[in-house]
Amino acid sequence: MDVLIHAATRIFLEKGYGFASIDKIANEAGISTRTIYQRFKNKAELMVAVVNRLMDRDMAQMFGRQEIDHMEPAAALTLIAQTIVNRFCDSDSAALIRIIATEAQRFPELTAQVRRTTRKRFENQLSAYFKRQTERRVFALADPDGAASLFFHLVAAEMQDCLIYEAEGAIAKVDWPRHIKGAVHLFLYGATPRPRGKGIST
Repeated sequence: MDVLIHAATRIFLEKGYGFASIDKIANEAGISTRTIYQRFKNKAELMVAVVNRLMDRDMAQMFGRQEIDHMEPAAALTLIAQTIVNRFCDSDSAALIRIIATEAQRFPELTAQVRRTTRKRFENQLSAYFKRQTERRVFALADPDGAASLFFHLVAAEMQDCLIYEAEGAIAKVDWPRHIKGAVHLFLYGATPRPRGKGIST
């Protein structure tokens, strides 16, 4: 499986999504196309698996840490936000995101699967963290799923704009520590004064 995913990653990065083929990926991996189709229904599923492998590694390192539940909320959310930024800024991840965005009109099933699976996997893990913190009364979140999606957008929107609309390399020019600090502060405290000791609601 690792050999196949690595081969698919190389072909997608080299050829793009439209010009990549199962035949080329099979040849790169040294396996038959039949073996690939036994695991994946189509090329879109294989691309999603490539992106998921990158995301899963990050989630295991971050949400697998038991101490994250006992960190101060600002520190935990900063760690989570930094992990998101690191993934988007990774050269392979950035290139894959650009490919997916470029091919969105020609291959809508690809972007639909990425949205439905890859981002949702991360948001589910973040929502689970919010639910645990709500049970511990660290947060007072009426909608942990919505809060997870909101926090992801607060952190990731700037990066997505850089990758989709700006020239290559623009993402490296952003002051990410400042961006992360602002996103975490806005999520935790909002834009208006609030009494000390009040919970966080959405």
